[in-house]
Amino acid sequence: MKKEFILYILLIFGLFIIIFLAVHYSILLKERESLQKALVNLENKMAEYKKERDAKEKEFEEKISKLSSEREKLMKEIEQINEKLSQTENLLSQIKEEREKLKVENSSLMEKAKRLEAQLNSLTEEKLELERRLSSLKELRKAIREVKLKERERRIEEVKRRNVEGLRLGNRGYLIKDGKPTLHPQYIIRVLPPQIIQE
Repeated sequence: MKKEFILYILLIFGLFIIIFLAVHYSILLKERESLQKALVNLENKMAEYKKERDAKEKEFEEKISKLSSEREKLMKEIEQINEKLSQTENLLSQIKEEREKLKVENSSLMEKAKRLEAQLNSLTEEKLELERRLSSLKELRKAIREVKLKERERRIEEVKRRNVEGLRLGNRGYLIKDGKPTLHPQYIIRVLPPQIIQE
């Protein structure tokens, strides 16, 4: 009787163990399936992330390439602009120099114009004076006498100038230098009294 009871207990205990193992196995299978699904989902997500990453990397590389091309283009444009700027600065410097030269020339021309205007006014006054003086015979004779006096004075000044020039080109007192005479022809200056024209 005891043996049967023990066997019965063992059988019940074995059934419990079998049921427990079956339930535990079923739970493990469900967890395994759930893990497999989660793993598949994770792999799918990783594949999607990889595709997105590859697409973004490709897009990023394209943007970098485009930016590099634009940068090179901008650098060339900057070089051209700098070259044009340098040329413009040189041209501006030349224009400033020409402007300064023109200012100086303009100032010189203005002074010359003033001098010419003064000379013109003087000549006009002299012309009017000559016309007035030449209007009468008496004034004409007087004018002729003054012209002769001025001509005589001019000749005297010319002779003096030649004498001074001869002294300047002289030989410092030597009569003969290098076997050649150094004396220059002498000029005799005679001052004549002014001729008095009978009126």
